[in-house]
Amino acid sequence: MSQELLHCPKCQMNFDKYTRTPQMLPKCGHSMCMQCLKESCKIICPEDGLLQPTDLSLYPINQAVLRIICKTQDNDITQNQDKLQQCPQHHKLLELICIDDKCRICANCALFGIHKQHNIQNAESVDKSIQDNLIQTQHLTLTIQDKVKLLKLPLINKKIHDQIRLCIKQQQTLAEEQFKEIINQILAKQQKVLEEIEQKYKLLEDQFLKKETLTITSILDKADLWILGSNQKIQEYHETKVKGEIAYSLLLQDSSNKQGKQILEEIDDYLLKFQNNLQDIVSAIPTVNQYEQTYFDEPNILKDLSIIEQSFLKEIDEKPPHNEFLGSSLPESTCQSQPSSNNISQNAISPQQPHQKRSSQQFVLVSPKIQSRQQSASPKKPIVKKKLNTKIESILFNCNGDYLDLSQQDLGDEGIMILEEQIRNKKVKIIKFMRNRISDVGAIKLMELHCQVLYLQSNVITEKFLDMIMNAIQKQIQIHIKTVYLGQNLINQFRVKKKIEDLKKLGISIQI
Repeated sequence: MSQELLHCPKCQMNFDKYTRTPQMLPKCGHSMCMQCLKESCKIICPEDGLLQPTDLSLYPINQAVLRIICKTQDNDITQNQDKLQQCPQHHKLLELICIDDKCRICANCALFGIHKQHNIQNAESVDKSIQDNLIQTQHLTLTIQDKVKLLKLPLINKKIHDQIRLCIKQQQTLAEEQFKEIINQILAKQQKVLEEIEQKYKLLEDQFLKKETLTITSILDKADLWILGSNQKIQEYHETKVKGEIAYSLLLQDSSNKQGKQILEEIDDYLLKFQNNLQDIVSAIPTVNQYEQTYFDEPNILKDLSIIEQSFLKEIDEKPPHNEFLGSSLPESTCQSQPSSNNISQNAISPQQPHQKRSSQQFVLVSPKIQSRQQSASPKKPIVKKKLNTKIESILFNCNGDYLDLSQQDLGDEGIMILEEQIRNKKVKIIKFMRNRISDVGAIKLMELHCQVLYLQSNVITEKFLDMIMNAIQKQIQIHIKTVYLGQNLINQFRVKKKIEDLKKLGISIQI
């Protein structure tokens, strides 16, 4: 048979029985090596130019060529072994191998010569041990090559992009649910919310892509380096075998295969964590029930549309996805409050930062981007303490009984901070602050009063207010108020049921 039939017509490398086995092309009968088939996107016969199918299972081994290769290699090995088969000292066959000295020896050398008490093994068993190691190496190589296909960056990027688009769509749907009843009044605000959602999750997508690109690149570098080393070992063994020599460097089980297994485990762990982290993005999105009670339930709230905008976007700022896949969450909303002689408002608002200085400005809940723009756009101005209007002062002056009604006065948190100092020591049992745009900070400030019943319906209080009360109680701060009415605020009564029960056990009744 011509020597041209014993090497691949594409890469011109000799066929062998390991990685470059001769595979028969199904449409024309010519042969190509398996390595070239795996590396080709389109398989075209180099002999006649016919396009072949992509399914490698359709390519059988050319047994006729393989038998000739094996026979040729065996003849070469036999010829080389005949030259080296006798010991020059004892004139016996070199049937054994001294592992310590890495050389062939005869039986007399092992029993009586300088190799006595060395690690002696049969030549066939040594060769079989090397072959077993290489078979395991080849199997790991094929497995890693299959797994590496799952780490293609375009595929990973598409999955991340699709998941982010799903998050964007769900957030936009939530926004539309909030705005559908007053779409004509706040159309401009609705568009701004949609754009904010888009920007936040595009930023999240960029962070995901950057982190995953670094991780995948690291794994691919390790895998490519390991595959290159394993192929070199296989080629070294083949070349040594043809020469009739022993590949002693491949004899012992080194750390290469162990490293290959670690790379395989690293790929499996990454793919599992990646899938789980994609699901974590979905679980971090607020549900429709979280927006069940909103500003839109109370018509008076529409006097300040900026509060509506902040309350909706605050859900995104305070509940971003947070897991191993991203490494860190988006920044939380910041808050400011006026210091008080009583510890309830300070400790309840920021229990983790007892020494933090607080501004005497109004308490504001804003997204980080909005706050940054506000701080950079306008320089700090001297703080001017506001006074109460004449109507409120008149109500306070004429209050001599157990009842005080300051509803619908548009006080806000800033007004509450001023007002609380004037009514703190008044002997009033019932106080009403309905429809005053009071947030969590203003509400916790009112808990310093010495009254028994507090009406706070139709404000902008969230369930965090309940957490602030619980935190103040845990710090053993005395609270005189026994009943608080919180109907038509930003609180879902089903979500806070457990908190209400816990506060009731501590002597404070919350009515929603």
